[in-house]
Amino acid sequence: MEIVEINPKEWGSFVIRGLAAILFGAVVLLWTEITLEVLMILFGLLVIVYGVTLAAFGSTRPVGETRTTLTMLMGVLVVVLGIVAVTMPYLVAAIIVSVIGALALIMGAADLGIAIFALEELSHRVLLALSGILSIILGALFLIYPLMGGIVLVALYLGIFAILSGILSVAAGIALRGQAKEA
Repeated sequence: MEIVEINPKEWGSFVIRGLAAILFGAVVLLWTEITLEVLMILFGLLVIVYGVTLAAFGSTRPVGETRTTLTMLMGVLVVVLGIVAVTMPYLVAAIIVSVIGALALIMGAADLGIAIFALEELSHRVLLALSGILSIILGALFLIYPLMGGIVLVALYLGIFAILSGILSVAAGIALRGQAKEA
């Protein structure tokens, strides 16, 4: 495996990339609702492509081969779901967040149950119980307010990640600039 050296004179590309990521993150945080809609539409398009390829794969199998019809039927169903995601992005976002909420409730209840009923003495029982309680609260909020949960997920994960990534990239560019001056 070859190690790639970064030329310190290319520091500007890191700064530009970082500033673009910071700008993107700020836009996501300011217009989260639009970002959620666009992400769900892109998700729907991806699902449509997957469904078409699944149906095409099923149609290339010899007639009578096991699961040929089922594969084609699943492909058509997936395409329909993709069309729903493109035409009703908020509905799909609400469904996805509701599933995440249900999983958070189940995992939170499991953590809380382990913390309360563990046969062995756990030194971190309180932390496990707190984790379970937080998961239950998050899951309940996501189930009660699924669209708000989707917006929060987009803002927190995508927006904040982009801003932090951008800051790190700008810092790397500035560090490279210092190396370029020394060279």
